[in-house]
Amino acid sequence: MTLDIQESLFTKLYTTLTADATLKTAMGGTVRLYPVWAKTDATFPYLVHRIDMRVGGIFPESIGTYLLDIWSDSPNASEIVAIRKRIFELLDQLQFNTTEVKNVTIRIQTDGFVPETEEGIWHYTFQFSISLWRYSETVYIISR
Repeated sequence: MTLDIQESLFTKLYTTLTADATLKTAMGGTVRLYPVWAKTDATFPYLVHRIDMRVGGIFPESIGTYLLDIWSDSPNASEIVAIRKRIFELLDQLQFNTTEVKNVTIRIQTDGFVPETEEGIWHYTFQFSISLWRYSETVYIISR
């Protein structure tokens, strides 16, 4: 049984981020990473991510956007800046394969602070481009 392409990507990215000792330290010992929305009253700091995929230039290629937000409750930006630094080191120009996708490349597109109305709440967002070959889906399409 194969995984869905997005599930495969989420699994790889989740593992990359949550298993990293340096990121764990920057986040107080645990990397809390949620898909799309954080849990109500989630413990700060935490991350939220999502993937938007679209068709690429040729049949088996897909391109997309990986969005990752950092949330921190801190008197200053030092915590979120340390988290941002490590995420950048882990993800920009990352290349990998999974069973479902091949030649995945992640590149930074934009990043920056998002203004929040509540004092002491820091919000930082990343937007990465993703390019990949849809390996498992292509096998099924070709064998129809």
